[in-house]
Amino acid sequence: MPDKKLVKDLKAKIEAVILAIPKEVEAYEFYMDLADNYENEASSEMFRFLAKQEMAHKDMLERLLGDLESQLQEALNG
Repeated sequence: MPDKKLVKDLKAKIEAVILAIPKEVEAYEFYMDLADNYENEASSEMFRFLAKQEMAHKDMLERLLGDLESQLQEALNG
């Protein structure tokens, strides 16, 4: 029988990560728009760096989501 508390906890974490992923994409787009609109090269580079960081966060969250979904399947299958 699945551990109800563990299943509930994993589902809450999965939901939070699912909500966070699009925010990282939005932040990436925001920084890229800024980078494209600044004539100052140093500013553009800074915003491109920040955009790259947002994509790294998105990738990390997607890996975390996969891990959490695997843990949930294990918890459900006992």
